[in-house]
Amino acid sequence: MNDLHEWFQKNDLCPENILYLYRSDRKTVVHRMDGEEAALYAPLHSVLSILPEDRFLNISKGIAVCRSQIVNISNDGVYTMSDGRTFQGRKRGMRDHRRLRAEIGVADTQPHSMNMSLLEKCSLLDDMPLAFCVIELVFNEDGHGVDFIFRYCNAEMANIEGVPVEEMLDRSFYKVFPNGDKKWLVSYADVALNGTKHTLHDYSPEADKYLTIHCYQPEPGYCACVLQATDP
Repeated sequence: MNDLHEWFQKNDLCPENILYLYRSDRKTVVHRMDGEEAALYAPLHSVLSILPEDRFLNISKGIAVCRSQIVNISNDGVYTMSDGRTFQGRKRGMRDHRRLRAEIGVADTQPHSMNMSLLEKCSLLDDMPLAFCVIELVFNEDGHGVDFIFRYCNAEMANIEGVPVEEMLDRSFYKVFPNGDKKWLVSYADVALNGTKHTLHDYSPEADKYLTIHCYQPEPGYCACVLQATDP
């Protein structure tokens, strides 16, 4: 047990930054929120034994996921995580998967229009000198993949991203920006699902510049972003 705790510390792992765990090549792989992974020759149940039981779910043999980062559970028991990764839950436990979906209140898998009152409030920011947008968390047609739809963009967004506002609105983030970096997707999903706040700073390949992005939740299922071009 002490060896596991030391290994966690060595790899900068803690319950708060683990997204999911899975077995691969006789190892247990621990996947962090930032996309980094660490693997060790220890059974999954041993690794789970030092993690809080109320935070992680063992959804099938060799797979455990962070409960708060589940964004969808399909009718056939496929779990979609906040980074878009999908895992098949136990085939024999379909009733349990559906019960859990209702319990945690996962988002509707179909895109829908944003509340008009919120859109009206956003219109006050049309000419704000900082880029501002609101994106909605949605799923692909089979409910397994995570994506975002632009629901509001002010005029400055076009200057920051180099794309006209009308070409962004109501379109998928990854259709507007096919080369968009998905490493921030976890943070956007965390905001939309859990109401947390994040400040991101890194190179944006779609904008070809360094950006600082302040994110917050205006309504459940949505992530609002204030973007600034910054130095590296």
